[in-house]
Amino acid sequence: MPLRSHYMAFQTLFRELANRGHDVTVMNNFPDDKPVPNLRFIDLQANSYNRTAYTKHPLHSYEHVDSNIKRLGNVYGHTVTKMLGNDCENLFINDNAKAHLAEGVKYDVIFVEQFISDCGLVYAAALYDAPIIGITSHTLMPWSYPRLGISFDFAADAFYFSNAGPNPSILHKVEAVLIDTFLATFGRLRKQITISGVFGKYLPEYSLDVERVAKERMKMMFAYQHFSVTGARVLPPQVLEIGGIHVGKPKPVTPDLEKFLSDATHGAVYVSFGSNLKANTMSEHKLQQFLTAFKRLPYKFIWKYENATFTDDKIYTGSWFPQLDILCNISETTHCGKPILTVPFFGDQFSNSAAVRAVGLGRTLFFNLLNADNLEETIRELASPEMQQNAQRISRLWHDRPQPVMDSAIYWTEYVARHAAAPPSLPAKHNTWFEGLLIDVYIVILGIVFLLGLLAYAIFAFIKFIVKWIVSLFRKKKVKGE
Repeated sequence: MPLRSHYMAFQTLFRELANRGHDVTVMNNFPDDKPVPNLRFIDLQANSYNRTAYTKHPLHSYEHVDSNIKRLGNVYGHTVTKMLGNDCENLFINDNAKAHLAEGVKYDVIFVEQFISDCGLVYAAALYDAPIIGITSHTLMPWSYPRLGISFDFAADAFYFSNAGPNPSILHKVEAVLIDTFLATFGRLRKQITISGVFGKYLPEYSLDVERVAKERMKMMFAYQHFSVTGARVLPPQVLEIGGIHVGKPKPVTPDLEKFLSDATHGAVYVSFGSNLKANTMSEHKLQQFLTAFKRLPYKFIWKYENATFTDDKIYTGSWFPQLDILCNISETTHCGKPILTVPFFGDQFSNSAAVRAVGLGRTLFFNLLNADNLEETIRELASPEMQQNAQRISRLWHDRPQPVMDSAIYWTEYVARHAAAPPSLPAKHNTWFEGLLIDVYIVILGIVFLLGLLAYAIFAFIKFIVKWIVSLFRKKKVKGE
């Protein structure tokens, strides 16, 4: 798990497993400062491993580049092999990882993040006998579908790298097919070569086929999605939707924030660019667009803005905020039933934005096009009764589940551990692309049509020959009679 924001989506699951008596070991780059009992961390940063590859660009670098170019560049970023190779090799050279492997610990089940690299998956499959559960902090990646035997309908389904959402236009369908083909060929080959290079160096006796390992050893997939927001999808029994699993119960905010919010007679807005981007890295011009829009609006603003304060008493800034506590005191996206303005930059943010728009939970502005006028207009729209009511409706659907998402995740984790297996996978999981596209069926049908045509032609030729022969006999008899 190279990104902290990804681990935050799973952190509560691992803690809860430990709280319920399971011995849990987490290998990542962000060990908890105060782990709960039964929770142990293998720190993969112990060798001062260089993680600058994951540092995102400053915000001003997004101001003059078309968002579509950034989005397509994001596709290529999911195939960058140098970063993947470094992460992969670190599993073998990190002192803590080597010490852990030498302990010979046996596990009942292993979670492996399914993101850009499959090195963790292959590492777990090669060195441990335990069943594997894939886990994501987002919707399923395009390459997860064939591994799980799930069909993907480019004409209707929302594509991970698209900004179109469900039922895309013809141009977005063409784009999705081309991107998927690129990832399934060039992208897959690059990852296979990179991982094979690392394993050939440190584990040469292991016969490596990433796709085979994924299909045979990964028993379930926990995907951070829920149909109330990400839409209806074809899901086999071994895919579990865990959207919202990291969200706990909100706590009271600090006294100064409470006072700030209590004075917000017209309401308040929370502004954050997440954990990977710093608001103070935008240009002065773009900053003024935000400040101008905020000044025009009657609301107060809590802004995750690093190392700065503003003279406007409507704006409360800080380098970090307890997001859930704030959002459930003023607004939240799905969990607390309030609309959202998305500004996508990278990763799954484009497809998440499309999902938000598709269900009516919010609106989207692209950073390069954002200005004071459209920002003000969009915030006013989000504050409308219609948007507020729709967000509340989606929130009710989000919360209305057969059982709490945490209990569901725990149950299926224990199920896999008990049986070393999972619910039956779709039969298509074991089909080749040749079979999946029904090319073999079409060949047989064409063959039958060809043979029938050939037979019809032979029958026709035979009948024609007989007719000609009979006619010729009749003519000969007629000539003799005369």
